[in-house]
Amino acid sequence: MSYKLNIILLFLISSFSLQGQDFHPGPYGAEYFDIAGPFNISDLNSILSGDINGDEVVNIQDIILTVSYVLAGEWNENADLNYDQAVDVLDIIMIVNNILTPPDPMWSFENNWNGEDSYIFISYSGASGSSTLWNATDRTEFLINSPDNVHYFFVSDRTTFASDINAIKSVYDDILLTMNDELASHWARHLHFVPTKVSQFDNWLTEALSGRRSIGIDRFQRIREVGYLGNPNGFTGTYVSYIAHEAIYYNSEWNSLFEDETTYDEIVVWDRDHYTGGWAASISTPVEFPSNEQLSNYSGMSIELLRGCPDANMNYSDAGCDDYDRIAHMYICDEDGSNCFETARWITPFDRQPHHLTDISPLMSHIRPGGIKTVKFQESGWPNSLITLKFRFYHNNDEEYNASPQEFIPIWNGTVHFNPDYSDNRPPTPFIVPDNASKVEFVVLITGHGWGNGTCYNCCEFCNSRHIFEVNGGTADFSIDFPNAGATTHCMSAEMILEGTVPNQYGTWGYGRAGWCPGLDVDPFITDITDAVMIGDENIIDYDACRVSGTSCLTPPTCGTCGYCPEVAFSSYVVIYY
Repeated sequence: MSYKLNIILLFLISSFSLQGQDFHPGPYGAEYFDIAGPFNISDLNSILSGDINGDEVVNIQDIILTVSYVLAGEWNENADLNYDQAVDVLDIIMIVNNILTPPDPMWSFENNWNGEDSYIFISYSGASGSSTLWNATDRTEFLINSPDNVHYFFVSDRTTFASDINAIKSVYDDILLTMNDELASHWARHLHFVPTKVSQFDNWLTEALSGRRSIGIDRFQRIREVGYLGNPNGFTGTYVSYIAHEAIYYNSEWNSLFEDETTYDEIVVWDRDHYTGGWAASISTPVEFPSNEQLSNYSGMSIELLRGCPDANMNYSDAGCDDYDRIAHMYICDEDGSNCFETARWITPFDRQPHHLTDISPLMSHIRPGGIKTVKFQESGWPNSLITLKFRFYHNNDEEYNASPQEFIPIWNGTVHFNPDYSDNRPPTPFIVPDNASKVEFVVLITGHGWGNGTCYNCCEFCNSRHIFEVNGGTADFSIDFPNAGATTHCMSAEMILEGTVPNQYGTWGYGRAGWCPGLDVDPFITDITDAVMIGDENIIDYDACRVSGTSCLTPPTCGTCGYCPEVAFSSYVVIYY
């Protein structure tokens, strides 16, 4: 091998090793939301990486064979070490790495960590539902529904652990035979069958898996709880395919929450603070925000909320969560606690712990003119939680960005019964746009609630309603409706989990709702009305609403004696940019 080639290989090896997120330095733990520490584990699916010719040693012969594949333009499963469906110089580099630093025959969490994958353990033990989960018949659907970046580990803590593992491996080997070569190759590297009894693991997994049928490790390297794996539309069965929901959600959390910390400034309001909750309870604190001038230098604002549920030891646990879905509100108030305006909204999940990052950039106007404001969080019903709430203010790196939300005008706010008098309670409202305005937006948080039987039409939670807005007599008109309200599986779809819906809840989380799902943040509905308003003059915005039945728009129902009267939770603002 020439000197020049050696230099090229060393450069490529260094570049390759730097990809992905670094392994977390700790401290580590074994409780939920703790950072998962290193572990080595035996795996029946492990192969000697780089042993291209199958002689159980990695040496120059394997390099020569791989080079021949490269020159011939051929693909070989064993030679494709980085699983990119190509055999090229990167695979040769990895073989050289394995010769210079032979890999451990055990599967190493730290060595395999790339910052992109998640990991879920399925345990056959004495835990409730463990046997049913292990023997579930929807295994093919399980793999089909799973994202590509999840690893599954099958472990057993029974006296028959060896036969348990061999049997389940045989089942999945048969499933892989039905797949095309590419997909089978992928899952052969992402399914791990551990021929060691869980209680005999020489690592923290023994404690973490004790009494549990499943746990996960997300892309933030945190240990995670796996929720209810039965059908929420009848509370029947145990489905291994529902574990894929967890892996999908890990990707959703990562995509939402992970951002380069150099791109924003953070203000921590609460960090794992104990919120006692209860009916009509709230928690509030004064917060010093950036000055008015500083706020104008930010391009946006988002809010992070983690509702952790404490167990008896104040560790995170779904068992400490509330049994029902609740509306959670965050308000920005004056320093003395007066003049509060809703700035963010969430719907809590059934017995699970939500974690969201929500873009509320237009409502940076609520913080003007900066300085000390009171932040208030309120949620009726949820009795106990560990609340973490943080603001992110994003640095303006866009030279063309020349406008910032400076002021807001409250329009319609509060919760009103959705009945024949509903629109009368939201009368036309005038507002004045200042002369120096460069952009005007209408921003609304809107969700429907209340339910009953069919004669009540459930028109605020489980049936569609339409909300129609008109600016200056029709200069602009737009509407919001909820066609998925009442759909049996809307909220538990992969699409909605990717949107941030907390999966595998212990309640009727699957049904679509009017503008929300249990365990999902409520995104503000934002409409640019600049072209519809008169700058420097008075304008008027009008609003009407109806119950949607097929293609008809009907008067909202009169509340009967069934269930809870339907109502709309509504906060709306005209936001002015300078």
